[in-house]
Amino acid sequence: MSIDVSTMPKLGFGLMRLPMTDDKIDHAEVCRMVDAYMASGFNYFDTAYVYIGGQSETEVKEAIVKRYPRDAFMLASKLPIWEIKCKEDRDRIFEEQLERTGAGYFDLYLLHSIEDGNIESYNQYDCFNWGIRKKEEGKIKHFGFSFHGSPELLSSVLDAHPEVEFVQIQLNYADWENPVVQSGKLYEILSSRHIPMIIMEPVKGGTLAGLKPELEEKFKALRKNDSIASWAFRFVGSLPGVMTILSGMTHEDQMQDNINTFTHFEPLTDEERAVVDEVTRIMLDIPQIGCTSCRYCCDGCPMHISIPDVFRAVNTMTLYNEEFRPKAFYNGLVSSGSGRASDCIACGQCESVCPQHLPIIDLMKGASEKLDA
Repeated sequence: MSIDVSTMPKLGFGLMRLPMTDDKIDHAEVCRMVDAYMASGFNYFDTAYVYIGGQSETEVKEAIVKRYPRDAFMLASKLPIWEIKCKEDRDRIFEEQLERTGAGYFDLYLLHSIEDGNIESYNQYDCFNWGIRKKEEGKIKHFGFSFHGSPELLSSVLDAHPEVEFVQIQLNYADWENPVVQSGKLYEILSSRHIPMIIMEPVKGGTLAGLKPELEEKFKALRKNDSIASWAFRFVGSLPGVMTILSGMTHEDQMQDNINTFTHFEPLTDEERAVVDEVTRIMLDIPQIGCTSCRYCCDGCPMHISIPDVFRAVNTMTLYNEEFRPKAFYNGLVSSGSGRASDCIACGQCESVCPQHLPIIDLMKGASEKLDA
């Protein structure tokens, strides 16, 4: 049975950034947040085997499963391929998740973070067919995956696995045209195939919850009482095909602000969308390496460095103020045969053919400092 989109709440509670005291989850505050969330009519919780070193799934049992009837909430968790060394590990991890959470079954279950560098492992260990078997056994109600790869890979996976019921992607207004994340292209692929979407990182790890004062003022001029974070949520929630938007809330005030946004959700007006576009343009109007990806530099590079892609990773770090995704992209390049930025021997071949006359040798030194650290 396909997932019934109408049963899914617009706001999902992501359990990755829970309140902590020292190294332990603050159970009392989590309970207060869970209660406020449930009392407002929302009921979808998202966890994973690796979140907070396994504490997240354990907290599910203590804060949710022991305190609410099982049919009162929906729970999602995920299978991490990087923890699997043999096929038996799939069941070992899954049974451990059921034990940790005490949930009995998962309403939604995902293959965790499919990307270009791990899809072969997911195929090697037959994880898609394994997931379908778990669904047939009644231990999973709905099966899908979270995704951090290229648009080309997404299309390929969906072609190979039409049984997938939903996909979880990173999407926010800052990443819509991000050349590494490519949120807009991923959204368009899923939308064209009418596949329900769960959205992660709508506020980009909190980056879009607080902006430069001159940018915040543009939002406040239209809705002076609304939080800056609410604009990011409303951007995502206004897109057709978005089923649920996850928020990794850490404090009760974040929970209450999100409840206020989603209890009486208002899609962006045309005027508001124009302001979001303007803010995005200003945010991303930062000097970048002026590489046009003509790739003239690549053919003669004795170290086989994919120079334009290295610069693409550096530009993404600069524009979007993040390290994880650009470094993952860069490490994927290296795994695929590209030399590292640090491998540059300063031969000058690249500079001799660059139409933009970029100081590539110096730029590669800077790239190495950012990406090889």
